Amino acid sequence: MAQFFSDEQTTLTASILNRIVPSDGDFPAAGDLGVGEFLDGVVAGSAELKRSFTTGLMAVSMAAASQHSATFDALSPDAQDAILRDVESSQQEFFSELVRQTYNGYYMNTRVIEALGLEARPPQPKGFPLEVGNLDLIEQVKARGIKYRQV
Repeated sequence: MAQFFSDEQTTLTASILNRIVPSDGDFPAAGDLGVGEFLDGVVAGSAELKRSFTTGLMAVSMAAASQHSATFDALSPDAQDAILRDVESSQQEFFSELVRQTYNGYYMNTRVIEALGLEARPPQPKGFPLEVGNLDLIEQVKARGIKYRQV
């Protein structure tokens, strides 16, 4: 479910992500994996990213239309790559953030983690051992009783 991107931007983003991280063997392409939804959530939380991504995605769409009279997703992979290289040089801040967030979303995905041969799980409880706490240290606090009004 889109949080910020329009339907057109969601489709465009998926096509772009598939070029940034294409499928390879057991590894799915980023756009096919749903990294666009992760990216949409990240962008929705920042006014600066909203401006940057709106401008950057518009630049990709306009480049596809002006150079090939087609939408970005209708172009060949080579034509898509050429457009992305052009946008990378003209919209460096956008493209850098796009790549960074693409990698963040991609490598957090359980399918990718498992394809890397890792166990897709939280770091605890199998992560670092936890120190056993000394609960005697809070006895004075507990002895004070409740200091708030229950509602």
